[in-house]
Amino acid sequence: AIREMRNHPMDGEKLFVRKDVQESRNGSNSRGTSVNDERYRRANERSEYRNDLPTEWKRANDPVEDGAGKDWYDLKEEELEEIETLIEKRDQWRRQRNYKMSDQIRYELKDDFGIHLDDRLKLWWTDTKHGGVPGVVSEIKGEGRWGKQKPWTQIPTTAESDAMVDADYVMDLLEKRDRARKRKDFRVADDLLQKAHDAPGGTLGLRIHDESRTWRIWTERPPPRKGETPEGYE
Repeated sequence: AIREMRNHPMDGEKLFVRKDVQESRNGSNSRGTSVNDERYRRANERSEYRNDLPTEWKRANDPVEDGAGKDWYDLKEEELEEIETLIEKRDQWRRQRNYKMSDQIRYELKDDFGIHLDDRLKLWWTDTKHGGVPGVVSEIKGEGRWGKQKPWTQIPTTAESDAMVDADYVMDLLEKRDRARKRKDFRVADDLLQKAHDAPGGTLGLRIHDESRTWRIWTERPPPRKGETPEGYE
């Protein structure tokens, strides 16, 4: 209607009509691109993204990069069939939004076969010899939190307290916990964290700080700074 009034002035008089709000919304945006065209483009991108997602489950382990042999890669034919059947059942429960049953199957796959799942990529894998996720998963998702982390470091306290804990044992527990967290096996990771905390025995415990990747015997006063020997730490 606005365009009609603009193009057909009455009695020869020129008619000025300001731009309508709806005309602004449905026309071009500030970048000169049609809003509808932009929405259509975004819709197409979402559709293409959905179409690019895999629809069939595949195993992600590479026999060379991720480990080969009986301990790392081999599964019997009947085990593979059972794994594939369980994964398909889990998908069915997920489609029905029965996440309690789907989670139960996920735990069954983990406990019975050591299987890890990525639902978006439709990839499953067993533990790798390097302790991380298979290379194909890391390449698709990027390094992220699977990238290399700086090593754990012990902060010294008193000689008497530090002698109460086996540092090598704690380091081994914390490294195993790192691998469990990368696999999203948080139950195992929590168990390993508790073992590390209780490593000194008795009434002593460890303070474990994930952000700084440090650990120490828990003491009421903070540990001495470098070059200092506060009272009680002689």
